[in-house]
Amino acid sequence: MTSAPDHSRNVHMRYPSIDGFWTWDIKRDRIYGDANLSDYFGLTLSHRASLERWMQSVDRDDRPRVRLAIRKAIERRSGFREAYRVRSQKMGLRKILAVGQCCVDEVGEAALYSGWFVDLTTDASCEEQALREIHSHLGQAKDIARSIGHDMLSYLLDNIEEEVEQRLGARLGRRRSS
Repeated sequence: MTSAPDHSRNVHMRYPSIDGFWTWDIKRDRIYGDANLSDYFGLTLSHRASLERWMQSVDRDDRPRVRLAIRKAIERRSGFREAYRVRSQKMGLRKILAVGQCCVDEVGEAALYSGWFVDLTTDASCEEQALREIHSHLGQAKDIARSIGHDMLSYLLDNIEEEVEQRLGARLGRRRSS
């Protein structure tokens, strides 16, 4: 079994600590993983889940996008990298980044997908805090630009501030509906 070439890999990219590992036997349609995979996806350790059972833990709004990404990765025999939300009784709602690599059999067909995932949930709260700080600094920068007569710069900062407010509003709206 060999890895299919992955032309999209960025060897300089850094990832946070790994929270869990998984392997999907494509031909038998069984996903195997460590205890963390079981916790995040609501599976038992002895349970060898089908892809469909595993997908039940993926947030309903993310499922179509994740299914499409999986299908494309198999068709192309390429790497997989997707951020999405999962829900389980033990972990609640979490945002994860799953990264995998296709392994092909002796005739070049996709046979196994092995990978890992990291929990991005805390990173989402850090992003909100960062957006709030950016918003604060933008207000100060706009005041300075206006005071020195730079109308175009002030206009651009207004637009950036509006974009940040939209992102903050979307994040707060999602949180309330969860």
